[in-house]
Amino acid sequence: MAVEGRINVRHEDVFAQPILILSVDPVEDFDKRKAGNVDPQELDKQTGMRLWAVSLLDPTAQQGRREIKVKIAADQQPVPPAGLMAPAEFEGLQVIPYMDSNRAKPRVAIAYRAAGFRAQGRQRASAA
Repeated sequence: MAVEGRINVRHEDVFAQPILILSVDPVEDFDKRKAGNVDPQELDKQTGMRLWAVSLLDPTAQQGRREIKVKIAADQQPVPPAGLMAPAEFEGLQVIPYMDSNRAKPRVAIAYRAAGFRAQGRQRASAA
């Protein structure tokens, strides 16, 4: 059976070089904002937790595609382990392929999700 939906991957399989965390911001649900909702933050459909967009810099990506967003579901805003502009690695990283038809020439694109992040090079707590 073919894999559908989210595909689990290791951080190092997606990001061969260290990445830098630029920001962590709430993901806005535009329908909630239009409806005048007091809390327009998007919620994860599987867990019901708030969604946060982690903007990162991937220096190995093509020009114009170096800033990438990875969504994390968490009740509270995730804090980068070594602060902003510091290297980090994602835990529980998933890629989500989809068809981007909002362009003149539709293409397959990839969205990213993660369970969290850790300081670069640090082993997972369960593996230590």
